[in-house]
Amino acid sequence: MTRRFLIAGVVFATMGHRTFAQIDSISISNQTIIIEIDSAVFDYEHLRDTVDIILTNIGHPIAGFELNVGVSSRAISILEVLPGEVPDSCNWETFNVKNSIGGSVEGAPGAVWQIVGMAEFIPDSVRPLCYGFDRPASIARLVVELDSNRVRTSGQDFWPIYFYWQDCSDNTVTNTLGDSLLMSASVDGISYSDSTGMAFNLPSRYGAPGSCIKPKAQNKPIRKVAFVNGGVRVGTVVDK
Repeated sequence: MTRRFLIAGVVFATMGHRTFAQIDSISISNQTIIIEIDSAVFDYEHLRDTVDIILTNIGHPIAGFELNVGVSSRAISILEVLPGEVPDSCNWETFNVKNSIGGSVEGAPGAVWQIVGMAEFIPDSVRPLCYGFDRPASIARLVVELDSNRVRTSGQDFWPIYFYWQDCSDNTVTNTLGDSLLMSASVDGISYSDSTGMAFNLPSRYGAPGSCIKPKAQNKPIRKVAFVNGGVRVGTVVDK
């Protein structure tokens, strides 16, 4: 199935398990854009708080993003998603959120949140104040709650929140010119080549497979984004 979507005034069309042979030599330090889910610590007495999704794009402004974020355990819930500092302070035109039940395939999250932010929906007289900052800043804030009963009986102390790919347009950003779609170059520091023979399909927790990049496409996506997963740990919170 082909899905069309618009970010920064440009329409893109997208077509719709990891082995060590898929890892290539690209390191996270070579990516120009990093999008990271924070790893937060919750106190047992306060099991609801926010977890930021942080953008680092110094020198590489972006004009839009589409993220898919998932959780698997019933002990953790994302209650809502709020705009982060970038879309809020920069007065971006669009920030939309949609949640859905995860898929039935192995490794699929129990719940998926789609988060879309655009500086301009269609170029017009409304102009954003900025496209980011010269420092890491949040692009979305997840309101997260842990179930106290499940937390105390689970025997674990960390609950992951992670990026999830259901199709090729998930977890992508666009540049300010609106002529380039930037996609995953690595996930948690592991990078993947675009070899057409690799056994790596969608849906996935490991990034966009090589099949998402069509060699003859006019607006061929570019691998430029390092994604870093995070989550929530329960313990003693030390005030700084």
